[in-house]
Amino acid sequence: MGWPQIKIRVTGRTVVAVAIVVAAVAGAVVAGLTAFGSPSAEPGPSVPASPSRSPTARTALSPLPRANRPCQGKVPEPFAGVATSGNVAANVAAFRSATGAHLRVVELYSRFPGSFQSAEARQIISMGALPLIQLNPRHVGLAQVASGAYDGAIRSYARQVRAFGCDVILSFGHEMNGWWYPWGLPHTTPGTFKAAFRHVHGVFAAEGARNVIWSWDPTHQHSQFRPGEVAYPAARWYPGNRYVDWIGVDGYVGHGQNFNDVFGYQLRDIRRVTSKPIYLAETGVADGSREARQMANLFAGLRRWRLIGLVWFDLNRKNSWSLQGKPAKDAAFRRGIAGFP
Repeated sequence: MGWPQIKIRVTGRTVVAVAIVVAAVAGAVVAGLTAFGSPSAEPGPSVPASPSRSPTARTALSPLPRANRPCQGKVPEPFAGVATSGNVAANVAAFRSATGAHLRVVELYSRFPGSFQSAEARQIISMGALPLIQLNPRHVGLAQVASGAYDGAIRSYARQVRAFGCDVILSFGHEMNGWWYPWGLPHTTPGTFKAAFRHVHGVFAAEGARNVIWSWDPTHQHSQFRPGEVAYPAARWYPGNRYVDWIGVDGYVGHGQNFNDVFGYQLRDIRRVTSKPIYLAETGVADGSREARQMANLFAGLRRWRLIGLVWFDLNRKNSWSLQGKPAKDAAFRRGIAGFP
């Protein structure tokens, strides 16, 4: 039998679900659906008991999309992307030269409030990739954002995004469940963060800025790192399915770590509350004698959890994450993306 496609409207975006119906010749009908289950050179925090619910993911039987129409928000999956320092052309050219990667997502960091980086976004679209913009509210209180005090700035940004025309991925206040940003504890509660995220989403909707893929991006950290430095399970900060299209987890594989050490707990916690598509919004593997094995394990984890892609943090902050000039590490990355469209 063919696989009929059913279009479903979710938060203003259209997604495609595949429904599979198998009718037995004897007249018995059986339906089956199978689901499966920040930069730091230091080891991650101690791991508490994992969430009890077993991981679930996107419908395992549905094929990953292969179309590359970034202006319409469609990129092949699983995708490879790169985080840049702001010099888009130079960063992308260097990464492509080093890795041969077909980059489908390019990540930028932007101050909030501020102006939409339309020139950079247009440049990324012209490269055949989707812009991923991290909006960082460093110098504003999220309680004020939630109350409407910054609605003028949000409306202006939303109108610029709407005028841009092509789709963009927007993440507001990433790594909110860590301790290092003012939009996380102890400065900002989960309730206040969620209210602010929902409010920003609502202002965009009111302005007709429908060309946004809303990304909620927690850190992999989830417990006390040292006294006074505490991260939390991500689910406490989740704004809700109505406000989120994709989920991007930030996490880095340090010395002696593997995919499950870094991402396992947080992925299980997220899957307790949502089945939205997940990707790695920032990731990297530390330099070292085991880097090739760790790289292979990272991509194996990506496949096992059926994540939709990863964005490599090609910047050297707190550790050397870049691939340029590192033949063994680069070769391991090339092997990892060999099957990517």
